Amino acid sequence: MNMNIITKKQKNEILNTFTTQTIIRKWGNSQGIRLSKEILSQMDLKEDDTIGISIYNGKMIIEKVNKPKYLNLEERLEAFYKRPIDEIYVESTQEVDVGDPVGNEKW
Repeated sequence: MNMNIITKKQKNEILNTFTTQTIIRKWGNSQGIRLSKEILSQMDLKEDDTIGISIYNGKMIIEKVNKPKYLNLEERLEAFYKRPIDEIYVESTQEVDVGDPVGNEKW
């Protein structure tokens, strides 16, 4: 017995679906697609945003990648260690002598 029952969640997903068509065009040595303003708006995308593209069972999934943006090394280190720069452990701030050159190094 085949029962086609749609859950409330599935119904909401269907209602929130946006479908459109576009054409693959030559772009230099590659191929490209254009995304309409409506698609960009619904995806909250703008020029120079990073997107991820996945292929699963013959379907392409395009998703916005929310990568953190850091202004400088200090912000990046604080984000990595999850603490203020003054609380990050530093083993030593002195230079380390690794000995004389043993090959064709030029310093």
